[in-house]
Amino acid sequence: MAHVRTGLHISVVTLGSAHRICAIWSVRGTAADVCEFPGALLLPCRGAEQDWAVETALAELAAHGAGDGPVCVDLTTTAGGIEPAGLRPGLCASDLLGLARTALGEGQREWAELARADPAAFHGAAARPYAMRRQAACLVTRDPDGPRRDVTLLHARQDRVLRDYTVGLLTSAGTTDATAGDETRPSHPRRQ
Repeated sequence: MAHVRTGLHISVVTLGSAHRICAIWSVRGTAADVCEFPGALLLPCRGAEQDWAVETALAELAAHGAGDGPVCVDLTTTAGGIEPAGLRPGLCASDLLGLARTALGEGQREWAELARADPAAFHGAAARPYAMRRQAACLVTRDPDGPRRDVTLLHARQDRVLRDYTVGLLTSAGTTDATAGDETRPSHPRRQ
């Protein structure tokens, strides 16, 4: 079985010394030039892994002199641990951007607009952690004889999104026996 690359993807808006962490995603696979991954699960803003990831991402932004505005930071899992894998200036890809906004009530685009329109308000609110209103994940799957399918999972309950996301990952890895008889397989474009 091939190794599946994993890591974290962090959407940030920066204005001077203030940084707004807009979304932290646990990701599977390798992104193209834009922030599109075969699998992404939205994480809560706080937690041991997230706190460390944010510290690492902000150090990477400082080291590369990233300017004001939106930027995404990729961290990847390697044999030596988790390390920075890249910076992408600009807004996150539309799929993750829209899904984060739906799950959180606000997103990177809104924070970037606030930073431009009202810097004082941005500075006053940027440090506040985001709150998850809904759990969210997305998958890109391929039917053996069919086209690519983009599956979006949204639900108020974390256990349901995690279960459906895991089933989707197993299915896309070719282990369909693990999903036999499971009626929660992500077969619809959007789960509510």
